[in-house]
Amino acid sequence: MPEITCSRCGQTREAAGNASYAGELGDRIRRKVCGICWQEWLSTQIILINEYRLNLGLEEHREALRNKMKEFLKLG
Repeated sequence: MPEITCSRCGQTREAAGNASYAGELGDRIRRKVCGICWQEWLSTQIILINEYRLNLGLEEHREALRNKMKEFLKLG
């Protein structure tokens, strides 16, 4: 994996090449987020899904989770 300067932590680390997220947002994650911060997000999203009782079958809930992810990973 190439090294990148992570948008979240600012460290130069190995990119999150294993980020299983589709589309343009997935490409941005793989280009701008390190593997460590991606793993932290995966743990955090479980907490958010449970705390907010998100139903990922609903588009508005998926959109809310995407927005939280962009905020968490500082992808603007």
